[in-house]
Amino acid sequence: MTSYLLGIDYGTGGAKACVIDDGGAVLGFAFEEYPFIHDQPGWSEHDAERYWQVACRLIRAAVAEAGIHPAALRGIAVSSALPSLVMVDREQRPIQRAYNLMDRRATAEVEWLKKTIGEERIFQVSGNRLEDHPALVNLLWEKRNRPESFRRIDKALTIDGYITLKLTGKATLHYSGAAFYGVAYDLRRRRFDEELLAAIGIDPAILPDLVSCEAIVGEVTAEAAAATGLAPGIPVAAGQVDCNAGWVGAGAIGV
Repeated sequence: MTSYLLGIDYGTGGAKACVIDDGGAVLGFAFEEYPFIHDQPGWSEHDAERYWQVACRLIRAAVAEAGIHPAALRGIAVSSALPSLVMVDREQRPIQRAYNLMDRRATAEVEWLKKTIGEERIFQVSGNRLEDHPALVNLLWEKRNRPESFRRIDKALTIDGYITLKLTGKATLHYSGAAFYGVAYDLRRRRFDEELLAAIGIDPAILPDLVSCEAIVGEVTAEAAAATGLAPGIPVAAGQVDCNAGWVGAGAIGV
């Protein structure tokens, strides 16, 4: 019996969904653009609500083109361009627009981090240089500039993490995406450094659960199935950052 898989990818200007068989043949494909929002100098955002609306349309279109019953899907995973940031409340509703990777508003926060933590300390922990667009830097901007909405954050997610949340009800972050949170993500230990989080005033409770990319984090819920046309109970994997997913898809998996 042939097995089918569904992949969904969010780029900077659009999203795509693809159904493949167990031999890697593409059976169904759909793409939809979404606009950038640049209404402040240095800001680059998307309408976060639109991500899920797009997913629902793309899933239906790709599955229809593939000509398969949704229940024949054996797994789903989502990838996205990173860094990104989608902040949701306890009802899984976005609190603000989503940050995409071109957002550069947090310049003052970078300077504060240089003075308070130090670039060398951040590099030793995260393996990344200090920049103005990783998720934790943007969360620091939110804390300092929009404290009322910051207090409403239940989880701070990537774009793909948000879609996985909508599909499964589980807030997760794969290791390949965690590296794009920067600052306090310990690349060697694969966990957030709570001492650094405390230093910048970020509660670890708003960060998703860390998981490996291939981990099954949940199943499609009845609510998500009704919205997307999928069958309830389909396993959903954690996914990964878009560039890594592209390399795997191209067969670049040897060492």
